[in-house]
Parts: sequence; C-alpha cells; structure tokens
Amino acid sequence: MSIATETQPRSDLLRILGVAFGVAITLGSVIGSGILRSPAVIAAGIGSTGIILALWAIGAVRAALAANILVELGTALPQDGGPYVYAHRALGDVPGLIVGWSSWGATVAGVAAAAVSFANFLSILVPSLGPRQAGIAVALQIVLYGINIAGLREGRFVQEATSFTKVAFLFGFALAAVFVVPAGTQAAMPSTATALTWFAIIGAFQLISGAYAGWDAPVFFSEENEAPSRSLPRGVALGLGVTALLYIAVNAALLHALGPHGVAASPLPFMTVLGRVAGPAASLLFAIAAMTIVLSCANANIMIAPRIIFALARDRLLPQRFASVNAGGSPHWAFLMSGTVSIALAVTGQFALVFGLIGTLNALAGLLCGISFFVLRRTEPHLPRAFRAIGYPLLPALVVASDGVLLVLFNTADLRGFAAAAALSAACVPLAWLAHRARRATAGA
Repeated sequence: MSIATETQPRSDLLRILGVAFGVAITLGSVIGSGILRSPAVIAAGIGSTGIILALWAIGAVRAALAANILVELGTALPQDGGPYVYAHRALGDVPGLIVGWSSWGATVAGVAAAAVSFANFLSILVPSLGPRQAGIAVALQIVLYGINIAGLREGRFVQEATSFTKVAFLFGFALAAVFVVPAGTQAAMPSTATALTWFAIIGAFQLISGAYAGWDAPVFFSEENEAPSRSLPRGVALGLGVTALLYIAVNAALLHALGPHGVAASPLPFMTVLGRVAGPAASLLFAIAAMTIVLSCANANIMIAPRIIFALARDRLLPQRFASVNAGGSPHWAFLMSGTVSIALAVTGQFALVFGLIGTLNALAGLLCGISFFVLRRTEPHLPRAFRAIGYPLLPALVVASDGVLLVLFNTADLRGFAAAAALSAACVPLAWLAHRARRATAGA
C-alpha cells in the first residue's frame, strides 16, 4: 500500500510525475524576471562583489536548510497543497489559512507579473505591440491556463520544455560573459555609509530571498507523484542546487563583465553584457531568452496556485466545487478561480503591490511551516517519514529561529508588508470560524 493511500482518501488526481518534473517545476517557479532585474538593485545598495556573491550563497544555504524540513513533511504527508497541508494538519484552520492564502497570493501575483514581463519583453522584439501589452499579458494567461486545464500531461510538457531551455540560456550567458567579455572595473564599495548599512543588507537579502522563493514547488504536487518518497527529495535537491549554481554564476558573470558600479548603473545589466557579446543582435537574444524565462515562471505558478485552492476546498475551507478534478487530472474550477484573479491583477497592475509583499508573507508562512514540523514530530511520531530531516533538532530549529529573525527584520524594513501580514492573519479568523460552523452543520445533517 502506498504512503498516499495510507494517509489520505483516493482522488481523481493523476499520479504521473517524477524527478524530472520536480526539477523543472523548481527551476520554473524560482527563476523568473527577478534574476534579470534584481542584480542592478542589489549592486546599487551593496556595491561589493564579495558581499553580493556571499548574500546569494547564504540565500541558497537558507533555502536548503528549509528544504530539509519541507521534504520530510512532503514525504510524510504526500498531499497536494504544499506547506498549507502541514500547517493545517499541525496547527489548525487559522494558521493553515494564513499559510494557504499567503502561498496562493504569491503564486497568482507571480503569474500576473510574469505575464506582464513577457509582454514587455515581446515589445522589444515587436515595438508596435508596445501599446497592447495588457492584452498580450491576458492572452498569454488564457493560453497557459487553457493548456493546463486540458490536463496534467500538457502542463508538465510545457514546464519541462521551458524550464530546461531557460537553464541553457542562463548558463550560456554566464560562460559568454566570463570568456568573451573583458573584465570590468572591480570597484570597491562606494562608501561604508551607503553599502554596509543594515537596511541595505536587509533590503538586498529580502530581494534575494524573494528570488529563491519557489524552491518548494515540487511539494505542491506530492499527491500526483508516482513515488514521492524517492522523487521529492531528489527533485527538490537537484532543482535547488541547479538554481543556486545558476544564480551565483550569473551574478559572478555580470560583476566580472561590468563591475559593481556597471551593474548598478544599468537597469538591465544582461542587455549591456549581451551588447558586448552579440552587438546588434543583443536585443533579439535578450528578448527571446527573457520571454522564455518568464513564460516558464508563469506556467509554474499557474500549475501551483490551483493545487492550493484544491487543498483548501478538500478541507472544507472553500466550497467543495473547487476540489473537483477533470478527466485530464486538473482541478479545473480551482484553475478558473486562480485565472480570474491573476488576469485581474495583470490588467490593473496591482500585482506589483502583492509582489512587493511576498518576502514578508513567505517569511511568515515559512515560520509557521517550521513550527508545524516540530508539532507533527511530537503529536504524530508514527507518520511514515521516508526522508527524515538531517541534523534534527538543531538544523530545523536554526531554520525556525532564522525565519523568526528575518520576519522581524523584514517587518522593520517594510512596514507595509507587516501591515499586510497582520491584516491577512486577522482576516483568516472569521473565515476559519465560518468553515468550522459549516463542517459542524454538515456533520450534524
């Protein structure tokens, strides 16, 4: 008997995913437009090659330590929905809703942001499409949602093709920047006051944490995995490892070619470096690569968001309609709900507001998920744990402590994020109460 069968009722979801999809969905979810734009912002605030690369490496280590926890939870409770499932199981409705809505909000905002970025990059190729960017962003989402509603196999194909293509693009860029472009000026930090203030470092690390967000993508599909006890650890480890290598290599290549000042001076340092490599063809190469990167990211988030809604509905925290699955293995009503919101965010531009809060909301969700890990170790010690967190309890405790510290630091640097997290948490209380009443009424009927 499989682990999934032991811990949950059967569903109409298809069990066809493996390690390749785990790697692809990780790369697709994590690597988006952030890596194209954030290097310039980070270099402007920090200004030191060594510190910048160290922060990217620390971001990878932090993600790996968190993965150590989440992979255990994913193999012990192989259900679709990701961290929401674990927080709800361990802590109840309110914390579960906080984690679920935080994750869902981040993913639908990510869909909208990626679609708008795709339209922006397409206008580089075809300038006449510049005034039609909103329509292009909507059309892209409709096409991708349609493909994924058709079935899991179709969505998987798009994800694997686009994810592995963009990895090839980024590795090719890093090699060209190092071996073709002469080294730029490796300037020292502009001044201690501007480069090494706590706010500069915290702000840079918040951007880096946001850039690594999405490494947990495979656990949202645990229930659709053929062998989650084997595939989840491998998919997360390989996906995160390739992502970290790419991020560090790309940033090192940019800093090698342009120097910290050169990276900071260019809104799109990729374009500047490509101009030195490819000359007049730089715009074409950049647009094609950037469109592939954000297309992959959009599809990954489109696949993830409905799985969260599906899990909430199955636990009766949303109407049961959203837990229905079509013949292709897609929770189609959950896709329609997510699509409606992400398209509205793209049209109105409000994804920028939601996207700016992702770092704080992810830190809150990560903290609750880490607490859930310890609660489940104590309350359900006999869950089948095919993978057990390395270094227990020290390393998991370090993750929880760091998430708590980062949440405080992020809130100090971003009061708007703190207000949003507080408002979301407060809103979950009446929603949980209504869901509890509905479950009791159903049970008594």
